[in-house]
Amino acid sequence: MNVADMMGALGRRWYVLVAGLVIAGLAAFGAWTLVKVEYVRTATQLMLPGSGTIPEDANPFLYVGGLSQAADVLVRKMGSPDVLAAVQDDYPDMEIVITRDPYSSGPVLLISVTSSNDADAADVVEDLLRLTEETLLDVQRTENIAAADRITLVTLTTDDKGAVEQKSRLIAAGAAGAGTVALTLLAIALIDGLARSRAQRRGRSTSAAERRSASGTTEDAEFDDITLDADALDGEDELHGDAVSDTAALDEDVDATTDTDVDADDDAEGAELESGTKKGRPRRAPAASRS
Repeated sequence: MNVADMMGALGRRWYVLVAGLVIAGLAAFGAWTLVKVEYVRTATQLMLPGSGTIPEDANPFLYVGGLSQAADVLVRKMGSPDVLAAVQDDYPDMEIVITRDPYSSGPVLLISVTSSNDADAADVVEDLLRLTEETLLDVQRTENIAAADRITLVTLTTDDKGAVEQKSRLIAAGAAGAGTVALTLLAIALIDGLARSRAQRRGRSTSAAERRSASGTTEDAEFDDITLDADALDGEDELHGDAVSDTAALDEDVDATTDTDVDADDDAEGAELESGTKKGRPRRAPAASRS
């Protein structure tokens, strides 16, 4: 079905389109209502070198350039399931992401927590800040690094209030509405296609019936013509038979009249002969009988 056919189907099945749009709106509203709003809280931590690795009384913030690799190692360690298990077991629906801060070139860790409860998100952020410090300390202890040379973490920022995240609700509502509209368009295409196919079959059936009716009428007319021709021939035969009968009857009358006249002539001639004989006249021979 091309665009023109689809537009025509939408015009013909506008009531289905209106109903579908109403249902799509209700579905989107229902999805928006059912999906809970989410709150996002973030915190950032900066790695600082140990006092034993920099000059005495030096500013440690000036020596953070070489700690990027250490930050990557800590991020990898914090991303392991065994480290986050203590937090995730208490908050299974919580989304936790620990990574390097993409907006900073230094060794800055970014902690992001997403939850449907802002208070729970705040508690998880505090737990993660303590957990990163403890994890970094445990790694350095394992490597037997002197206390003066150990890297430390400093908290830079912490959200006091969670940011409302509507992304999930928008996705759910959009998916519900768009899916319902797509199903509506599909239903319109199917309904219109079936209706048009039925109408075409009905039209073909009607045309075939009309052709059969016209053919039957023509055959009846031809049969009537043949019957009339046969009746005409029968009439001509009857007329011919009557004419022959009349001719035969006329011939019989003529023969009868001729025979009567001949007999009368013979009787007259006989009478004359007899009369002449009596008077002494010679007798005349009888005339030849007429056929």
